Amino acid sequence: MIALSRTRPLTINVFAAAFLAAAVIALVDGLSDIPTMQALLAANASGIGIDWSRDAVIVILSARFSIALIPIALVWLTAANFARWMVAVMALGKLLGLPEGLALVADGGAIDTAWLASLALGLLAVVMLFTPASNGWIAQKQEADPAVFE
Repeated sequence: MIALSRTRPLTINVFAAAFLAAAVIALVDGLSDIPTMQALLAANASGIGIDWSRDAVIVILSARFSIALIPIALVWLTAANFARWMVAVMALGKLLGLPEGLALVADGGAIDTAWLASLALGLLAVVMLFTPASNGWIAQKQEADPAVFE
């Protein structure tokens, strides 16, 4: 674990703030309109045999939020290099939904600003993780000195 007193570069702090904001926006957006989220989950995940009740939607949204907190902790607290790639893969998952979202807008649907903001913040977070300052900070991760534990 990296000492909390160790100074993190601005890019790492921006990553943590952007990724957290994206997760909070997605959570609040889903919780603000649970019936729509139920319909979305029922349409997109109908083959797994889950009855998308109100409670199930809340559990899924909470789980997604909790999962988003993991890479923040891994990067900010432990400077884990693999967490950068985990965040990139998570952003790729969001990007896979981009054509569907753009098709809905092109067909005259309303722009879902929360989804778009969450996507933009997630992509900003990925970019921040691959800057030279972030690369250097993660590369110089300090190992614990065994003398500290004596």
